[in-house]
Amino acid sequence: MNTLISALSHVPPAGAYAIVAAAVLAESVLLIGTFIPTLTLLLTAGALTRSGQLSLPLVIVTAACAVVAGDFLAYRTGRALGARLRTGRLGRRLPAGAWQRAETLMARRGGHAVFLARFFPVIRTIVPHLAGATRLPYVRIAPCSLGAAVLWAALEAGTGYAATASLQHTLALGGPAVAATVAAAAAAALAWTRLRRRARVTRTP
Repeated sequence: MNTLISALSHVPPAGAYAIVAAAVLAESVLLIGTFIPTLTLLLTAGALTRSGQLSLPLVIVTAACAVVAGDFLAYRTGRALGARLRTGRLGRRLPAGAWQRAETLMARRGGHAVFLARFFPVIRTIVPHLAGATRLPYVRIAPCSLGAAVLWAALEAGTGYAATASLQHTLALGGPAVAATVAAAAAAALAWTRLRRRARVTRTP
């Protein structure tokens, strides 16, 4: 997956947008969200918009459209598989705790679970499938999918853009040593946040 991230800065813009779209779509549809670093990918894409290599609005639109398409395909997949969704080969690879949390969220929130789940790794992959498996009408989750897609894409790509701008400003004011310290702290904070999220997802309720 590091190859995907590295490729963003070494391919033409059209290729970079295609990589973002494919990764986000695959995360949503294939039930392998733990293996696709969409967060890091979007942060990287956002950072590249700061240097002018990519367009921030286009990165956001590309990612958001991929989320909506992915949620729809995941819904259709879940509807087709029904009870076999969780017992299939890919379904068994996901943590039992993640399934239980997703099921609890669906039971409590219905269609709104799709919106809330978008901001939690792994669960955002499961919930649209569950919505289809439980035959929840798609019209009830479509607005939630669209709203979450735009907000999530804007937050992730925007964070990458803002972090790069802040780092450049720090470098101009304090020199490389200060910039390196800020970058290291930001990387540590991001890693800690991701570990906490993953721990919450995999822990059985």
